[in-house]
Amino acid sequence: MKLGARAFKTGLAVTLSIILAQLISVDAGVIAGISAVPSTQPSVAKSYSTMRNRLIANTIGGFLAAIIGTSIDINVIVIGLATVLLIAILNYLKLSDVISLAAITMIVIMLNDSGSLYNVAAIRVAETFIGVIIAFLVNTFIHPPRYGEKLYHIIDYATSEFLVWISSSLRKNTDFAIMNKDLKWARVQLARMDYFFELLQESKLPFTKYKLDEQKQLVIYRRMIRTTRAAYGVLLVLHDYENSFFNFPQSMRITIRERMETLMTGHEQIMLKFSGRIAPEQVHFFEANKEERKLLLDNFFKHAREESNVQDFVHQKGYSGIHLMSAILEYEDELIKFNKAVSNFRQGNKHYHISQIDDF
Repeated sequence: MKLGARAFKTGLAVTLSIILAQLISVDAGVIAGISAVPSTQPSVAKSYSTMRNRLIANTIGGFLAAIIGTSIDINVIVIGLATVLLIAILNYLKLSDVISLAAITMIVIMLNDSGSLYNVAAIRVAETFIGVIIAFLVNTFIHPPRYGEKLYHIIDYATSEFLVWISSSLRKNTDFAIMNKDLKWARVQLARMDYFFELLQESKLPFTKYKLDEQKQLVIYRRMIRTTRAAYGVLLVLHDYENSFFNFPQSMRITIRERMETLMTGHEQIMLKFSGRIAPEQVHFFEANKEERKLLLDNFFKHAREESNVQDFVHQKGYSGIHLMSAILEYEDELIKFNKAVSNFRQGNKHYHISQIDDF
């Protein structure tokens, strides 16, 4: 069983919330501790949004409990109807994600049978404020998550796997059924990339601005994900049109394989360059091999002409050749943009590096 920093931060937030709540009232602390648990979110922006929404929702819940409790006699039916009313109000205010804690606070207040209901409501709402605010502060300032490096390692590992599979597919060294399973894993990894990129975007407070380097990193990670998706696109086309590809003339298959190997080598080098393991001025093979791109396209259209005409060629191959050329050219274009973004970033951040995965 693995416990991450978020689990320990949640425990710390609960402890501090209970201690501070008991300074207000000796019998306080339960609501504060409960409030702290769901308020520790995976990103700073989500923690802030949760804190704001919970403060609003619990204020409404406490106010509603006090008004109803002092207006009519409280019984289980009244509590149930009050809960329905609270849910309706919070849904109308688009605060449905914080209904549970607000309802708990309201029910605890209405079930109280000692002291003034307004005093009890104030104490219980203050408890939730303490729990939510403490959770936000702990999550923001104590060991904030490094989603950039986490995202890099996810992309790097997935990219390495994609490139190995592409290389195997180009040599017909893959099994169709096994590759189907691998592609399912690949889609999961692409979804994880999107998730962690979203967390990276939310790693600052909503009312603050990104620093210039942070903006550059977001651009690079966006390019990194797009490039990896383009590599996945090539892999998917090779898998879907495997038989058609190996019906191409041998010279054309060799040209495609050589060009893809050049692009894949460049992809690996760009990833290393961003992590600080290759000098920024490296990886200029794109400009040096423009002739290879022209040769690839010339061979493709030459093969199309040899099939009597392009229309017959398209129908015989089921558009496979066009799909493959499109995927390869898209991959190359994304690599060029990715390389340019990384080079610009590294020239101004020569000491930036990504931690090894063992140290992460």
